[in-house]
Amino acid sequence: MVKVCCFALLLVSCIPKEKTEGTSAMITQAVPAKSIQYDSCKKAIRQLKSKSSTQWKSLPTSQKQICFTNAVVHTILPAWYGTKWDYNGTTTKPQTGSIACGYFVTTVLRDAGLPIARVKLAQCASAQMIKAIVKPPFIAEFSLQPLSTFINYITLKGYGLYIVGLDNHTGFIYNDGEHIWFIHATYLGTADVQKENAANSKILANSKYKMIGKISADETLLNKWIQQ
Repeated sequence: MVKVCCFALLLVSCIPKEKTEGTSAMITQAVPAKSIQYDSCKKAIRQLKSKSSTQWKSLPTSQKQICFTNAVVHTILPAWYGTKWDYNGTTTKPQTGSIACGYFVTTVLRDAGLPIARVKLAQCASAQMIKAIVKPPFIAEFSLQPLSTFINYITLKGYGLYIVGLDNHTGFIYNDGEHIWFIHATYLGTADVQKENAANSKILANSKYKMIGKISADETLLNKWIQQ
């Protein structure tokens, strides 16, 4: 039963295979994103939560973390890759219109089934947004520290999904157990939603301040997610 709960999200038909160019690739994107049935993805998460709710309490935190992380990273996020960034973007539909970095984070979490105030939190400073979502024990701050120190911290914290807040930007950090990815609506380059190697990110490297919240480690939040 545990395996069904934790990995069912990887089997739904709305998820495409990811195209990568090796583990050192700067950017990876789900292809073709426009073919993903986004409503079907959201429905799949609702169905999984409904079926898993009765056994949820008996699952170890590590398994709950896998369920939630899969819901966000493998079921919701792929549809957004390539969606255009704009400072004032507020779209709720991938590949339609544009999305700002804060709205990207809150919209993805909402569509993955987490009850949050999408608009209010998207308009907050990133640090305020993180503190509103993640409890203090799972939050760390870095000021004037090299990117390598930040990456080492996430490596030590291990597998899972994180929210990162920077000087003027926000997004997700995903530690898949082998590599660390920065997933965000970026204003650089092609100015769209991208998944890039965190260690090579210019935005992460240039930010003097970083706040990181490990959202998938917060069991109170995970229990709230499964109940909604």
